[in-house]
Amino acid sequence: MACISMRGTCAMYPSIEQSVLALMTEHLSVDPAQLQPETQLVDQLYLDSLDLMDLLLTLNDAFDIELGVEDLVSIKTVADVCRVVERRLAGAGQREGGQP
Repeated sequence: MACISMRGTCAMYPSIEQSVLALMTEHLSVDPAQLQPETQLVDQLYLDSLDLMDLLLTLNDAFDIELGVEDLVSIKTVADVCRVVERRLAGAGQREGGQP
């Protein structure tokens, strides 16, 4: 698989970027070159609401997180997917570590 860099999209968890890209490439059956940070999920990859929900469920399983419909509001691009996953993982880590 080609190496795709989305520098700066997942500052806290650099490996999240690679994992999200690999998961999206496989799950959406797209060429890795199509997945650039600014790639629009609806307008360029032609995902509909069911595709987006299916992607969220796949991300939930892969990262052991809980993304829901409310998260779809902030997901427009490939970079947004990475940010939402990172934010959810950071929140889960704080709860597990006993911090608020």
